[in-house]
Amino acid sequence: MNPDVPSSKKNPRWRLLGIAQVVVIVVWLVLKNIPYLTEQGWGGAVDLLLAVAAMGVALIWLIFFSRLRWSQRLLGTGLMILPAALVKIDGHTGSFFPQLSWRWSKESATEMPELTGKMAKEGEAIETAGPAYFPRLLGENMNNRVTGELLPDGWETQRPKELWRIEMGEGWSAFAVAGQFAYTMDQRGSSETTTCYELQTGNAVWTHAEEVRFEESMGGNGPRSTPTVANGKVYSLGATGILNCLDARTGNLIWGKDVLKEADQSVPKWAKSCSPLVVDGKVIVTLGGEAKENLAAFAEESGELVWRSGDYPSSYASPVVASLVGKRQIVSVQQKAVAGFDIESGSELWSFPIGNPQSNCASPLIVGDTVVTSAGYGYGTHRIEIKKSGEQFEAGELWHSLKLKSKFADMVIRDGYLYGLNDGRLTCLNLEDGKAAWRGGNYGHGQILGVGGHMIVQSEQGGISVVSLNPEAEEVVSEFDALDHRTWNHPALAGRILLVRNDREAVAFKY
Repeated sequence: MNPDVPSSKKNPRWRLLGIAQVVVIVVWLVLKNIPYLTEQGWGGAVDLLLAVAAMGVALIWLIFFSRLRWSQRLLGTGLMILPAALVKIDGHTGSFFPQLSWRWSKESATEMPELTGKMAKEGEAIETAGPAYFPRLLGENMNNRVTGELLPDGWETQRPKELWRIEMGEGWSAFAVAGQFAYTMDQRGSSETTTCYELQTGNAVWTHAEEVRFEESMGGNGPRSTPTVANGKVYSLGATGILNCLDARTGNLIWGKDVLKEADQSVPKWAKSCSPLVVDGKVIVTLGGEAKENLAAFAEESGELVWRSGDYPSSYASPVVASLVGKRQIVSVQQKAVAGFDIESGSELWSFPIGNPQSNCASPLIVGDTVVTSAGYGYGTHRIEIKKSGEQFEAGELWHSLKLKSKFADMVIRDGYLYGLNDGRLTCLNLEDGKAAWRGGNYGHGQILGVGGHMIVQSEQGGISVVSLNPEAEEVVSEFDALDHRTWNHPALAGRILLVRNDREAVAFKY
């Protein structure tokens, strides 16, 4: 009997395959509706389980139970395995689903960029103040909003012109813009670099390299911190804790130090991502994973340690300056608390336990005498009120909401409403009571930047949407493609120029 010819009495078991796949889908639906899994941000892992289980069941059925001809079984097996030969895994998305790309797709740059840009003239001021610049993460005012006053009327409905597109190395640093220059960090092979580019052309002006490389399979390789430009200098913090002060015009090293090594602290699991805060002659950064004096101030001119404070493990968020109940201070989200610190002495003024056992990434936002902070992994958003009784500060909770769990993305506040990505889904909360105003589309673990009465929403896969800051409903005004790979880097808007990048390339658009 020819083994390649099935018996006429043994028809293919299509019903068996269908029943098996229904069982897989039912299990998937059950898992997707378990609150703990969704609140902890494991939705992508559950989806991955579905894909693997469905493929595995189909393959087992095909080979052992289908009753198809062996030639058909072999052909089917080959067709199922073929995609694995055509794609590769480039890390994971923010929901733990593998980031897939074609094997022939663009890779991160490993060579140093060619220096073809023109350096600023000696004595030329590298300006940072005003709507034409974006000198640090979250912008000049550290509130993740810009006025957009230099944008043309109707900009929100227009597709901007692409000015330039360049290769980038690995890393999640964003751009800081000062004068006619844009500064960012990336990983080029074994070198962690801070590079200055011409804003109008994308030509590299200078680069400073440190021979250090951070690698992590889940979160990706390279630096995460965005440089800060202040007083003619660029301050950059590398993934392993190397803090450098560079001349913004030439890139020459003024001072540098390994702050974690000097503090005898370890590199956090997903590396340092705190962007330096420059205030009152000091450079403020968080330190390592140990819960011991984990906020540090260094002298802006020399790099000498001024003070250390705060006995909390460091988070992945960046500190900001705020005035709360009449006191100008540093507000820092750490791993188990958000706290206020005196700028001159570093003494802790107040703290509020936020208890998130995972990673806090979003920087705090200030509304009057309140602090808004959010985290993913099932934790949610707090609005905390700061009061003062005599000389003592007090922090108390106004509300806590699970309707907005901002895992990576920073949030935007306008006219009494809070906008953010709730595990990837665009969400609006009423600031008065924390209740949800609306729940919109899913952008993945991307980023948001407020621009006047709108927000630029950058999806995790690199698309750009302009959405109205409208508390009534999600209103998408325009959309366009920018990048086509995992994009966790924060967008920057300097005047009329929008800068976006990921670990493959950077693009400048002009409105």
